[in-house]
Amino acid sequence: MLSIPLSIAIATAVAFTPSVPFRASEHADGAPVASELGHQVLADGDGWASADGGTTGGANAAPEDVHEVSTRDELAAAVAGNKPKIVYVKQHIDANTASDGSPIACEDYAVDGYSLAAYLAAFDPLHWTGTASGPLEDARKASSANQRKQIRIDVGANTTIVGVGDAQLTGFTLNIDRVDNVIVRNLQLSDAYDCFPAWNGDTWKTEWDNLVVSGSTHVWLDHLTLDDGGTVDAEQPVYFGKPFLRHDGLLDVVRQADLVTISWSRMVGHDKSLLWGNGDGATRDRGKLRVTLHHNELVDLEQRAPRVRFGQAHVYNNVYKVSNPDHYQYSWGVGVESSIIARNNTFELAAGIPPARIIQNFGGTGIDEEGTWVNGRHVNVLAAYTSANPAASLTPEVSGLPGPHLPIEPAPAARNRVERGAGSGLLR
Repeated sequence: MLSIPLSIAIATAVAFTPSVPFRASEHADGAPVASELGHQVLADGDGWASADGGTTGGANAAPEDVHEVSTRDELAAAVAGNKPKIVYVKQHIDANTASDGSPIACEDYAVDGYSLAAYLAAFDPLHWTGTASGPLEDARKASSANQRKQIRIDVGANTTIVGVGDAQLTGFTLNIDRVDNVIVRNLQLSDAYDCFPAWNGDTWKTEWDNLVVSGSTHVWLDHLTLDDGGTVDAEQPVYFGKPFLRHDGLLDVVRQADLVTISWSRMVGHDKSLLWGNGDGATRDRGKLRVTLHHNELVDLEQRAPRVRFGQAHVYNNVYKVSNPDHYQYSWGVGVESSIIARNNTFELAAGIPPARIIQNFGGTGIDEEGTWVNGRHVNVLAAYTSANPAASLTPEVSGLPGPHLPIEPAPAARNRVERGAGSGLLR
């Protein structure tokens, strides 16, 4: 982000106390100019989350509602409820850890006779057709529910969560569900690992996302790192001819969620990455799913960066890097009634990946794309896509709006700043 005017920054800094939120301003590398991260709020005009009253999180929390957490149980308790609160994550926390500090293995969640060996034997396509059902599938669902109780953290309204230093949450699903006014910053969210994938007769279905914004409004996600940690889906075994994946999405925005800004974050090494709108028939999403994605570094994301249905997505000044053509499908998925406005993004594509693959059509009608740089030169990506896909062509017009935004930089300038300033552990 560009810094707010100096006169405003000085006046705000002089007036700042814990009860007066400080509007976040940054140096050229994306680092903050103030250290009271928990009391910072989203700057005016910084994406869709700044609209309709803005996003303040827990900036006005009373002293007794400022928490420091170091365990899974402390985190779950601290973020619950809807009064203003600030939660500082002080160290690495693994979701799969019991209250006494002992690790929880997948087998510890299993109930009612579930085991992977028994599941594979029961639903082998050599003698089973279609979606898994019956006692072993019921046991898988019950076991999965046990894992959900442990790893899913439900975030209340009016909450700010900030990592202290290089704080990391491993194995969690951070769930922002049907609440308003949430800020999450300076955290690494890794390896939302599904112990109990389901067989649907054609492929393996996984459950957990690193972070979900569902039915919520005014959400600012900033300086995060989202990845699969030590688990690489491409290295998982193959069962029934299909990869036994362990991850679902990185960051989903779904079920009429609205007014979301995702900034200065780093997303790395994932398949189904950013899904905004989760059904072609989810017509209640019309007019919702307004999301801004800016100054993020997206590295080796195979698909959905983002894939949009119904929503209005403003995607600007991001840096996309793809190193393996065998593990890349597309970046911008143009879904039903979607409005993607893409401005001044940078792509670094490995040899063998043409610019036409950046876009894929999933039933949409258009994408408004300008100022894209690919491997060091300006490229009209929509024209490249249209030339390669004449039967699924898209217009350059969309019905949605970009919404509020900070000044949009030339793509090369944004690339330099993003490479220095995106990701967790940089806000001190």
